[in-house]
Amino acid sequence: MSAAPARHPRPIAPAPSPSKPRPNQPRANQPRPNQPRPGQLRTAPSARAVPSRGSQPKRRTQGNSQPGRRDHLRAVAAPEQARSLVPFAWTCALIVIGALGAVLLVNTSMASGAYERRDLKIEIANLHEQRSALVTQLEQKSSPDQLGADAQALGMQPAQQFGFISLGDTIVIESGSK
Repeated sequence: MSAAPARHPRPIAPAPSPSKPRPNQPRANQPRPNQPRPGQLRTAPSARAVPSRGSQPKRRTQGNSQPGRRDHLRAVAAPEQARSLVPFAWTCALIVIGALGAVLLVNTSMASGAYERRDLKIEIANLHEQRSALVTQLEQKSSPDQLGADAQALGMQPAQQFGFISLGDTIVIESGSK
């Protein structure tokens, strides 16, 4: 024995589709045209607002449109596939690594230049000390007292007369005695 499915005592009417409301019957969530919306004051029928011409969108109409054809639908191209972010990420990473490498290279060269500069400053300071020591020694040896003492140590005698030599005539001109 097979069991037949049970039927309702009364047939159920199919539910109306939400995209097509029944004519002459407003949707459940829309107010009726002569009733005010919640929160609005009731106005006289002559004081109703009339929409302006530019406020509502205009529909395109074609002379050869067929009844039941939807003009607002059109074929569109398939969307492009999303591009991978991997090349962009690699490019950004390479730029960052290149910038860091450049900064490191510049910093290293500046540090080595700083060491060379420090060494040159020390060398310059040593040379200034040597120069000042040599200038002091030269001034001491070129003083008249030191020159006389060095001349006597070499066996030289003080001159009795002063004279001048004329190179053009090759003669000695005596000026007088001491």
